[in-house]
Amino acid sequence: MKRILPVTGTEWCDKHFRLPAGSSQTSGQWTTMPLQIVPLNMMCNRAIRVFVWQKSARIGYTKVLVGAVSSLQDQYSTNIVIYQPTEDDAKDFTIDEIDAAWEEMPIMRKIFPFLFSNNEKNTTKKKVGLGWTLDIKGAGTPKNMRRLTKGALFGDEVDGWDWELGKEGSPIKLARTRLEGAAFPMERWGTTPTVAGESHIENLMAQADLTFRFYLPCPHCGHEQTLVWGSPDTKHGMKWDNSKTSINAKARTAHYSCINCHGQEEHQGKIYYHQLSNMQKAGRWVAEDGTWTKDGIHFFSESGDSEVTPESVGIHCWAGYSLNLSTGWIGLVKEFLSCKGDPAKLKPFVNLVLGELWEGDNRDKLDWELLKNRREVWWKGERKDNPVPDRACVLTGGIDTQDDRVEFFIWAWGAGEECWLIDHIVLLGDLSSDELKKAAGEQLYNQYKKSNGEIMDVRLWCWDAMGHKTDDVYSMSRNHGSLWVIPIQGENQYGKPIANFPRKKNGKKVYLTRLGTDGIKARLYSRLGKAPSSSGEAVPGCIHFPVDDEICGDEFFKQLCSASKKLEIKKNGQRVWRWIKQYHPFDEALDGWNYAHAALNILEQRFGFVLIEPEVSALKKTVKTSGIRAAAERLKGG
Repeated sequence: MKRILPVTGTEWCDKHFRLPAGSSQTSGQWTTMPLQIVPLNMMCNRAIRVFVWQKSARIGYTKVLVGAVSSLQDQYSTNIVIYQPTEDDAKDFTIDEIDAAWEEMPIMRKIFPFLFSNNEKNTTKKKVGLGWTLDIKGAGTPKNMRRLTKGALFGDEVDGWDWELGKEGSPIKLARTRLEGAAFPMERWGTTPTVAGESHIENLMAQADLTFRFYLPCPHCGHEQTLVWGSPDTKHGMKWDNSKTSINAKARTAHYSCINCHGQEEHQGKIYYHQLSNMQKAGRWVAEDGTWTKDGIHFFSESGDSEVTPESVGIHCWAGYSLNLSTGWIGLVKEFLSCKGDPAKLKPFVNLVLGELWEGDNRDKLDWELLKNRREVWWKGERKDNPVPDRACVLTGGIDTQDDRVEFFIWAWGAGEECWLIDHIVLLGDLSSDELKKAAGEQLYNQYKKSNGEIMDVRLWCWDAMGHKTDDVYSMSRNHGSLWVIPIQGENQYGKPIANFPRKKNGKKVYLTRLGTDGIKARLYSRLGKAPSSSGEAVPGCIHFPVDDEICGDEFFKQLCSASKKLEIKKNGQRVWRWIKQYHPFDEALDGWNYAHAALNILEQRFGFVLIEPEVSALKKTVKTSGIRAAAERLKGG
């Protein structure tokens, strides 16, 4: 009958937590690194109502989250919900992190008897243990924010969440309602940050009462300081010998320069990566008002007096603190030098390595000349003979309608939504004329070939039906297949789904589909920063352009980079981003990608298409690999 007193999250994890093989660099018994002690204990400290962690990659955040959840369930029988950005993210997190870790932990077998069962009490969405429940859900669906009452809420990768969920409002606010009535309500938020001005973590950090950073004593002078990247204008921070000729040679001289004793003759204030571990053991987390802690449980004032536990805290740390870097600070410096001067590479470095918000100009895009210089050759022989890369498994098309022309953009898609521009066709004339309708109709049936000889046609088209040519686009859809040529109209409103495919035809006998153009543009501009692999390997989300001036010359790239975001403040104080045409008068290339991406989304959501490797790509439901076009032709006019 003896009651076991709770221990700190660190103590619990060091005793019970296991790292599974496959999802961890090393498997076996968990040992909390000095950097992780305070964050882990704060996550498990029930006196802290709100905990916000703005972090980089490479610091073990996901493992800390799983350890904290497991500790709370074992010691307090806490009912918990974990929100991931999407349903797929939630499922992957359950399988790769929760299930994989728990199967290695004897303690979980005691408190979760259904661990190895396959029933309603152990699914990828819900776990029911002895006196507790755990829900793992996607944050992109309003219904997932309802009908749950929890003691603890973990919001993971919150900067990957939608800004708003349609008319439901902020997903952060909706998620918080799950804690109403809890005895010890706990909010736990964490993410790598994205863009300043549209970041959930930015707002959450601003709301925290105290923000803690990890102060480390210099091994030479003992002066406490946070690690910062620094700049050429500062004498402290991450430094290297710039006189070396190559990136590798410069990176090998990487060191940290102390803010207090840099330049002293004996050691020149240089700190090296191998000294970091001992520095962290002597370090402490200090807030802006001088409040400090070494364990996340006991807090002290600047003068050393005991302080009450703060109710709302934020912490920030970045990859420079990590003790798990395979090449130490050398690797970070090499990574920085490799992306220096290229915004496409610098933004991920700022977000994922420094754990900082990307200030930029809030456009999430590249200069058009940088994009043009990134064009590639992925075909053998003449491009016109086999323009489709072998990794592609489906083609979709976007068609833009103007009063004097129609433009076709054909994109190939591979696993992870990696995509390649395959063709760009411009037909001059008025779509209202029979001649242009006939010519445009012929282009719909173009076929393209891979180097392996596989012939591909365009699986689905999305055709712009805005402006004066709406009825003409409708007629093209009816004549060529209402399930193959989809009329679309954009809606410039954040929170709208990418493609809201209707359940039935409208009065014109077509499936008019509304597009959330703001969301699609944000997705495009975030992906333009992904650079192709120099070795030709797959890069999920990367957008590839061919070396072909007829397909994508200067005008194409100017159009692709034509939009910019502008912040609007509504009367109720709500911050809303709007995309405006600013840098170029035309934007057909931008719209062409948007429409082709919407077509891919319709294939996945409406027809069950699975975007995987070509050799196993298939339609899961009723539309088989013979193509949507065949189905559409059977339904022509229907």
